[in-house]
Amino acid sequence: MPKTARLTALAAAIITLVVAAAAAQGGTTPRLIGKTGPAFVITMKTPAGQKASRVKAGTYNLVVTDGTGVDKHNFHLRGPGVDVKTGIAFVGRKTFSVRLQRGKTYRFLCDPHELAMNGSFKTF
Repeated sequence: MPKTARLTALAAAIITLVVAAAAAQGGTTPRLIGKTGPAFVITMKTPAGQKASRVKAGTYNLVVTDGTGVDKHNFHLRGPGVDVKTGIAFVGRKTFSVRLQRGKTYRFLCDPHELAMNGSFKTF
């Protein structure tokens, strides 16, 4: 087999192994979905649309949507090893990478309206 053909075959084998390894690990980072609004509502959900009350520990992409505009809200997630938030004037969608530790409680809230807009979930 010519040298070029061997190198091409080797490259193809390496790519196949990398793709297989990524697929075995799930390939994508799981998501959590945070939302503020409308009005004085803040939520955290799984991609299936269920309330996030118990979440498996691990790394997640937290996708936050804030369409509240003039209501002056933000989305703030805090807990062991995590402290991420959008700005109060922020309107739109933002993604954070967060690593949730096992057996901990995490709290999400709107900083200006913490007493009315808050929630929490536990990890397992």
